[in-house]
Amino acid sequence: MKSPITAIALAGSLAAAAALAQAPTPRAATAPAAPTGSQRRVPQAPPAPDAQGVGSRSGSTTGRAPLDPDVREASEVLPGPTFPDPSQPLAITLPDDPIEPYLLTKENGPFMVLAKTFRGPDSERFALALVLELRRDYNLPAYILRTKDFPRNSNIRNVPPTAPAFQQRADVGLPEKVRTYDEAAVLVGNEKSLADQERLWREVKKIKPKCLDGMPSLFKWREGLGRALRTTNPYVPAQNLFPAKHDTLIARMNQGPHTIFRCPGRYTLPIAEFSGRSTFNVEGAMKMGDTALKESPLMTAADDAERLADALAKAPEIQQTGYQPYVFHDRTSSKVTIGAFNSPNDPAAVMLRETLLRLAVPIMDTKDAKGRKVRNRGIDTMIAPANYLIDIDPIKPHL
Repeated sequence: MKSPITAIALAGSLAAAAALAQAPTPRAATAPAAPTGSQRRVPQAPPAPDAQGVGSRSGSTTGRAPLDPDVREASEVLPGPTFPDPSQPLAITLPDDPIEPYLLTKENGPFMVLAKTFRGPDSERFALALVLELRRDYNLPAYILRTKDFPRNSNIRNVPPTAPAFQQRADVGLPEKVRTYDEAAVLVGNEKSLADQERLWREVKKIKPKCLDGMPSLFKWREGLGRALRTTNPYVPAQNLFPAKHDTLIARMNQGPHTIFRCPGRYTLPIAEFSGRSTFNVEGAMKMGDTALKESPLMTAADDAERLADALAKAPEIQQTGYQPYVFHDRTSSKVTIGAFNSPNDPAAVMLRETLLRLAVPIMDTKDAKGRKVRNRGIDTMIAPANYLIDIDPIKPHL
């Protein structure tokens, strides 16, 4: 049996232990002991930020990273997007020079660099300002391409590359002319190979024209022409972008006495074409027998073209013009041309066309009332002179 003093001391110890269990444990001033055995370290929570750092934009406290000044409270209303003020005066004076001498034509390129695109009512003058600076300060051949000169990617009349070969620039009329919007692009370069185009592209991307600093822009951080792209002249047909390969079959086909490869000029006037028949059959292709193939005009297209050229060369009316006929055979048709010219706009070609139009019927073989030939000179096909000249330079590599 315990003494009264021992009982009182034991009761005090139990009371003190219960009080310590209910009170919060103060933070130790010394570092915790290292874990031993199977114990693991419990991560300590970071100290709570003081009231000055919560939501503060006035700076940072000592030893603390600065806060982002653009961070906003969830209860704040975000500002709306900002756009350039069209009524705000420009920081530069736009040129008033005529734009026509700087427009892109089919003779430029073909491999180029798209430096910048402008939109809006002043897009043409913005583009002209950039073109003038690139030519003056950087000695680069720069040109302007307007969307209204190239509507719907130009698969329309009078717009290269689908326009006649002699046409160097777009000639857009109604209704295509009104179906456009104001946009002008600046193209740079007259490169003839992809390697030269890449060299020019890297050079253009480093340029920072001064005129762009005074123009309105939604993206102020985009300086200079760093977003330039490589492109090609849209007026140049795709088949003319790369040099043609030698075609032995076409070379063998064009060995006749009137071959177009003997034409001394670069341009000639087409007057007839012989090819096979074409049809739109919704039921699919039909098999043709030997008889149908022998009766096909494709079977005699080459012979018909050679026979017509030989007859025209012997006709006195054609000899009086002073021009010779020529023949060109490719894999799909045979063409008959006449004359040799060094310019696509040669006035002599216009006079020759008018003469051939008057002779189209008289030089043909005539027949009597019973269908018998009264005059047989071998001209059974009526010639139809075209209103343009074809360029024979692209077909010369087939030799």
